[in-house]
Amino acid sequence: MRLLSVTMAVFIALLSAGGAGWCWQRAEELRWKASELLERSQAEATGYAQTFDDTLATQQMETFAERRAVLEQAHQWQRGQFLGVMVAVIAAACAWLLSVMRRLNGQLEEVSRELEPVPLRATVRPSRS
Repeated sequence: MRLLSVTMAVFIALLSAGGAGWCWQRAEELRWKASELLERSQAEATGYAQTFDDTLATQQMETFAERRAVLEQAHQWQRGQFLGVMVAVIAAACAWLLSVMRRLNGQLEEVSRELEPVPLRATVRPSRS
């Protein structure tokens, strides 16, 4: 039973670490998209500065709003990544503690078998007379 708890703790740690890696990958994709939106917005700003066309200014504001939404999504994925890392660390620590407790319990059982009570024999002492 205790081996099952250690195995489950290790499984949870690995699963959480994998989830954290997946969240990191998703957040990285969104950050890349946000940087592309920033470059597009800067190009629109440059175009507006040269022509003073209001449509370019409106497009720039829409691009900034879209970038903000993308960065908010990336931040949510970062929170998931942080949570996954924390759960993985806690599960790994639990797996280690459970394995230490399992080894300690095995050593205690071994010692208790060695110290089983020996039946006492009735010893007859010679009387002193």
